[in-house]
Amino acid sequence: MNSKVSKNVFYGDLQEAGKYAELEQRLMGESNLPGPRANLGAASAFADAFASDWVTDEAWELVLAWSGKPETEAPTDDAREFLPFCALQAMGSYYRYAEPARQQLILERCQAAMNDGRWRMREAAAMALQRIGEQDFGVLRRLFDEMKGSASALEQRAFVAALAHPPMLKEQANVLYALELSEEILDGIAEGRTRCGAEEFRVLSKGLEYALSVFVERAPEAGFKMLAKFAVNGDKRMQKIVKSNLGKARLAKKFSQDVERIQLLMNA
Repeated sequence: MNSKVSKNVFYGDLQEAGKYAELEQRLMGESNLPGPRANLGAASAFADAFASDWVTDEAWELVLAWSGKPETEAPTDDAREFLPFCALQAMGSYYRYAEPARQQLILERCQAAMNDGRWRMREAAAMALQRIGEQDFGVLRRLFDEMKGSASALEQRAFVAALAHPPMLKEQANVLYALELSEEILDGIAEGRTRCGAEEFRVLSKGLEYALSVFVERAPEAGFKMLAKFAVNGDKRMQKIVKSNLGKARLAKKFSQDVERIQLLMNA
């Protein structure tokens, strides 16, 4: 079965009594793990099957159990890691249809995964949040606003990674929110309020080094104003983030004059 496996096959097996062990083995078999790239198509098909209001209690309990698997039970780059990776995205799909108590659990699992030591689980958190945001952007906004005052560097990375999702950026208000939150994160770094280890900062910086360009492309006036602010503050960390975004084709090709202007500011 290839990566385009029908979501109906996955969900049909999931619903049939006694098929959970078979489903678990099938997902792990389709995972492409160990290896450099997990089977995103299979994960997406599984998650899509949960975009429904007829998810059974048994199916919910299954993804709840899988999403909570710790690294000791689902190690990095192991086929078993694919189970929580898929489950978290499925929970994101299901959020819109879930009762409030389950919705709260989904958000709690996403927040826990933001801080997970496994990079694929951190990606799964962002992908689950994107599924939620496509359904209702306000949910993400409320969650991030509640968290941002005390957010860890890994949580901040999850914010920008989740928001750098074109389907959610069709509304200008959403883009401006993404820029505003990004500026707050950058201010925290520049002012020394973001306290974290070298590895956590590296992960956050990598996220910012591409996500900002996604936002700036869609709101260039406000976006380039923000980049200019951090281009001239003298902080080498800020300059690295700004330079990386300016080098992205989405900005360099479409807004060459603005990019050159910011580059001149950095070199002044």
